[in-house]
Formats: sequence, structure tokens, C-alpha cells
Amino acid sequence: MFGRLFFLLRLVGVGIAIVASFDAVVFRSGWYARYLEPESVAGATRSTVRRIEATTLPGRRNILVIGNSKVGQGLSTVLADSAVSTHGLHFVAGAIPGSDVRIWYYLLREIDPDARRFRAIVLAPPLAVDEDLAKMADHAADIAYLATLLRLGDIASFPSSFEDPILRDRASRAILFPAQPLRQDVATFLWAPALRYAKVKDSEANGVANYLRYLGRSQAFPDLPIDPATRAPSRWDGIDDPTRQGLLDHYFRWLHARPAPDVVASNDRYYRHWLGLLVERYRGTGVPIILFEAPRGPWHGSEVPATEPNGAIADLIASGDVLALPGSTFVDIERPHNFFDFQHMNRAGRELFTARLAQRIEALLR
Repeated sequence: MFGRLFFLLRLVGVGIAIVASFDAVVFRSGWYARYLEPESVAGATRSTVRRIEATTLPGRRNILVIGNSKVGQGLSTVLADSAVSTHGLHFVAGAIPGSDVRIWYYLLREIDPDARRFRAIVLAPPLAVDEDLAKMADHAADIAYLATLLRLGDIASFPSSFEDPILRDRASRAILFPAQPLRQDVATFLWAPALRYAKVKDSEANGVANYLRYLGRSQAFPDLPIDPATRAPSRWDGIDDPTRQGLLDHYFRWLHARPAPDVVASNDRYYRHWLGLLVERYRGTGVPIILFEAPRGPWHGSEVPATEPNGAIADLIASGDVLALPGSTFVDIERPHNFFDFQHMNRAGRELFTARLAQRIEALLR
């Protein structure tokens, strides 16, 4: 009986060793990261790493700007460079659609290991901890976004940053067995490896050039009249039915919503923790961390007051640990004619936002 049990334990041990060896060779070595689906969330993170590496210029004062898709659509580094007069100042785009501060921390660890590569780190979180309607700590997609950036040394700190025990367990397994969060990506790769290879090669060859050439979307919303009673448009001239429904469901429904007190408390802890880690990482390096809030939406400027920092954000600003542009900096851009959907600036908004952001950052660094 004991001999059979010993044999089974040895068999399990061998199986674990095989899996661990496979993970080490394929995933922990970084080999598979190169062949991620470029349009997946994990692929978006790796594509951003490549873009930062390719566009950070030796000998220049590189300013790294990190945010989500609002910054991705809104910032033109070409226009930013041309908008400033300081010799050698160069803007680098580090936006990842759908990302947040936790992801930005690990992104910076990956591309700036010595915390001295950039002249400044510019981040675009909400400036108030009561702007998010859900708990940022339990943003499950962060696990997939970070699939190729996490290390075994993160086994305690990363999972514990989730409040939901199910997500903590999932995060732990993603670190111990890095193939797990990439199961679907691996399956798609094995089904059509030639197609994946072609997409990856195209992304490597053209991704940065396509980004630099991108001018922004030309579409714009009409200036719809807002009913003061319903706080929604009283007429929908020029808006098709799907867009109208999308605005009602995903923009006007939440425009004046406020999170529950437990969500506010959770998000205060979240921003205090992750921004605090970033502050400590760059403390003493001479590299400032600058916060700003990207234009919030097409009717925010007329319907919602400018953001006043509060909670963890306000404390970091008051202590001098971070610099911040005022919440009113881009409020005048928050008009329908500067947006192509309910979150993202169009070409006109992009041009206004980019020039102003670059000039305000330049002024802070003088």
C-alpha cells in the first residue's frame, strides 16, 4: 500500500516538475510573450512595452505619459513635441486601453527598472477617489493584462491587492502557472500558428509607425440640448438609434451617479497603495510624478463640475509627493464636438488636449 502511495506521489511530483519546466521555458523566459495576440489585453500590454522601447530616444528628456484609452486616443506625441519650446523635450506614449494604476506600476517596473530612464512620469488617474463606481481593487482584467509582467516574487503582494478572495486565488494561480491566464490565447495560437505569426510580424513592423501616423477620428457629436429635469438630451437630432441607446445606457445613466461609501473607501485604499508604491519607487531620483485627469466625456464640461482632488490623491498632492494639473485644466474640451464616442476625443479634441498637456507639463518642469 505504501509503495503504491509513494509511486503516486512520485508521479504527481514528476507531473508538477514537467509543468513547471514547460512554464519556465515557454512563459517565464518571455518566449511566448512575443507571440501574444496583439489585440488581446495581454498583447496590448506587450505592444505598449515595445512602443515605449522604440520611441524613447537616447539623449532626449523623455516624458512618459501613461493612461487608459482616453489618453491613447487623445495624445499625439508628434504634436506634443511640436507644441513645446524646451530643447530636447520628447513625449513618449504609454497608454494601455482599459488599464489602471495597478497595471501602470508593473509596466513601469518592466520598462524603467532603475527608475531613472525618464525626465518625468505623467499619469492620468481620476483625481478624486469617488469617481469610480466600482472597486478598482477587484478589476479582474488586471490579471490578464499583467500575465507576462508578473514574477514569482509577486506571489504575496499582487494577489493580496485584490479584495475578492476568488480573484486573490486566481491571481495566485496566474503567477504560479503563467499559462492559465493565457489559455484562450494559447489555444488560438495552436489552432492557427501561421496566422498569429503573420499578425505579430505585422504589429512589430508597423505598429509604432501606425501609432505615430494616427491623426484621430473625424466623427463628432452634435451639440444636443440637455433637459434640466432629466439631465439627458431633450432632442437627438443627428444621432442614430444605436448611438442614442449607447449614450443613454453608458453615459447619461452614470453621468451624475455616485459610488457607495464602501466603494469610495476601497478606492481610497487602492489609490493610496499603488500611487504610494510609485512615489516610493521614484523618491530621491529627481524624477517627478505628475497627475492629470484626461477629458472625461462629451457633456461633462457643461453638466459636471471640474474634479477637485480628494482622499489619497489630495493627500499626495498636499505632501508634495506628486505634482498635479488642476481638475479644471481640460474642462473646456469636454464638449460634444471634441468627442467621437462617450469617452474618447476625436481629432479636434486630440489636437487641443495634446498641445495643452504638453505645454502644462513643460511649465512644471522648468
